[in-house]
Amino acid sequence: MDRIERVAEALRSLDLGAGVSIEGRTFVGGGDVMTLLRDLEGLAAGLASRDLFALYDRIVAHDGVFSEDIAGSGRYYAYLVFELKGATPEEKEATLAASLEDLLSQYGKDAVLSKIPPRIVGRQVTEALTLRPESEDFPAYYSKVRMAYAEKMAIEELPKAVLAGIRAEQERLLDGYDWTTLRVEDRAGEVVDVCGDLYLLSAEGLGKADPYRLVWETFAERGPERFYDFDVLTDGEYPPDIEDALGRYYAYVRATRKGQAPEDREKTLLEALPAAAVEALGRDAVLALFKEYVDGDQVTASLTIRPEAEEFPSYFNAKKIDAGKERLRKQIAINVQAEVIAAVERALGGVEKFVILE
Repeated sequence: MDRIERVAEALRSLDLGAGVSIEGRTFVGGGDVMTLLRDLEGLAAGLASRDLFALYDRIVAHDGVFSEDIAGSGRYYAYLVFELKGATPEEKEATLAASLEDLLSQYGKDAVLSKIPPRIVGRQVTEALTLRPESEDFPAYYSKVRMAYAEKMAIEELPKAVLAGIRAEQERLLDGYDWTTLRVEDRAGEVVDVCGDLYLLSAEGLGKADPYRLVWETFAERGPERFYDFDVLTDGEYPPDIEDALGRYYAYVRATRKGQAPEDREKTLLEALPAAAVEALGRDAVLALFKEYVDGDQVTASLTIRPEAEEFPSYFNAKKIDAGKERLRKQIAINVQAEVIAAVERALGGVEKFVILE
């Protein structure tokens, strides 16, 4: 069973409307995993809607140590810390349970409390100190600027730290499955392959995607060499460095659409593609899928003096050139595929993206 048949078969028993959205991705699958994912995401949403700062007391701790410097003394610092409210572990748990009583009743005490970190370390609030002062000395070393910055960053970082346990558990669950991404234009549509990606399309959507699919299939079959010439150029220049104010020159691989003049390159590209696809999409839409120039990697060591053109071959490394051209071929394919996929989604007017767990 190929990929299209496998996904089509899976969709017969899956409800896309029951998918679980997790950080911008909507997952669908069978079995208990969806119930677990849905509960975890519900818990994450419940916590994210709370004032999480109200669960913690803010203190400044000074028991951290930076990595040692070359003198071997180490560097000490103070940092912002958030600790759950309460004097003892039992008191902390009771206070937390009272604050999250509705979530505990919905998801269970252990499921909720186990996800709340008792201590969250924030940003540094002192400059690095080569000697560790006594506790009472630390306020004199606080930086108002660093304290303000630590408090500002805590607004972003503390909620993420609270939700980190939930996200980690979700990732563990998801890692146990194979993922197949499905882009959906019509939930009652047909599963088709467009540029290596799977789509669920209506007959109308398939009609819009087909010309792009034909362009990609032609490019993939004929390869980048049918559409591009590969050369080594020597007109690049590094910024000047401290040793040589003249800068450093180098040679690099460039792919150029076949043809001599811009008009010739345009004609050559359009003639290399199926006439039906070119007619359906239009000249400008087709040209936009293929960059005129694509620059690749450096294929010589940097040169402090720029030699004449006839001297460059002596500086070339044949293996680097071959490897550079191969990487450039792959990059061109990636570029064209990305442009075609983006154009398809614009033509469809947007799609829903699902991840099917298999």
